[in-house]
Amino acid sequence: MTSKELNLMLISTFPQLDKAYHEQVDWQEGDDTGSHVVYGDVLVPAMLFLLNGKRYDTVAEYFDFVESLLVYGDEYASDVVIATVIESIVLSDADESAILPLLGSETKKAWNGFE
Repeated sequence: MTSKELNLMLISTFPQLDKAYHEQVDWQEGDDTGSHVVYGDVLVPAMLFLLNGKRYDTVAEYFDFVESLLVYGDEYASDVVIATVIESIVLSDADESAILPLLGSETKKAWNGFE
């Protein structure tokens, strides 16, 4: 999977992130901007905002998306998810006890790799 494909998958799945997405990519390489940058600067803040607001039903959709990328098995997508999304959330001050029930099996394995 290319950065462009992974980035477009994000905004097609979550059109509510389109504005934040374009704020990040329009001054860089457009849709070809590296997915570590895009997911770290667009997806992670959105997830942390929802977690900090205790909007667990909504953030669960984001964790389902993350899980689907891990299950898909693409090496680049998995690297972006693990090294950028999961690690950032693990290192945040978000409530782990509220997060763990939201994780699918592959996401939980990746999460446990940081503990």
